[in-house]
Amino acid sequence: MAGIKASSLSINTGKLKVYSLGEFATGKSVFCTTFPTPGYLFDFDGGALTYRDAGDWDFDTFPPTPQGWVAFEKVFRIVKDEVKQGKYKTVILDSSTMMSDVAMARAMQLDPKRTPEGGPVWNVHYQIVKNLMEPKLRDFIAMDCNLVMVGHWKLNIDNKTGEVISADPLLTGQLSERVPGYFDEIYCHFSKRKLGKEEYYIRLTNKGFYKARSRISGKARLLPDELPNTYQAVMEAAEKAMEKMEKEKEKEVKNNA
Repeated sequence: MAGIKASSLSINTGKLKVYSLGEFATGKSVFCTTFPTPGYLFDFDGGALTYRDAGDWDFDTFPPTPQGWVAFEKVFRIVKDEVKQGKYKTVILDSSTMMSDVAMARAMQLDPKRTPEGGPVWNVHYQIVKNLMEPKLRDFIAMDCNLVMVGHWKLNIDNKTGEVISADPLLTGQLSERVPGYFDEIYCHFSKRKLGKEEYYIRLTNKGFYKARSRISGKARLLPDELPNTYQAVMEAAEKAMEKMEKEKEKEVKNNA
């Protein structure tokens, strides 16, 4: 059954598909720059300068306007075809947070309804945003290359106690629940101060109210719970895990012979 081995395939091919989540300034874009190039960046956050000295990156920046979404749809079709042709080894979408804002700008252009305050109507504009974003995200995750979608956390606060109940991706409506399901790898970014220097890391498992997940690591915890903030660190840890598994299988075969 091919589906059972799907996680290991991403290791063997060297292709990693990640939803990269964290607070602002926790190394998400830096993580993206460590992926193989040539690469392409869908730049919704205006952060293309981060990639300037990080290899061969093409990009387009999309403003938070209805026209920004129209331009994105046009460029997306082109990049999708270029990935099929083998032009790019990595595609980055930075960030899903601003992407949903651009989609909302387009939704409000498509439908003139407004609340009395002039804002979006929940059952109208949020549904349009969902209809705009979901097909694009499904096509994004289906691209045959390394993929990273960057996002930010939305903290859900208890109104009575002020305590944080949970953290979900900062997306419009039900997308915060649906979109993470598209990805096998959901990494939580954080930083530590060591010897007076800020260092970035990724977490591959849940901790507190932050939800991370690695299907490559799986229930057996094949990968460490925390890794340095690079593509290379993930792939090296995955390769070591696979080597260990192969050795254990060989040992088991010998013992049963």
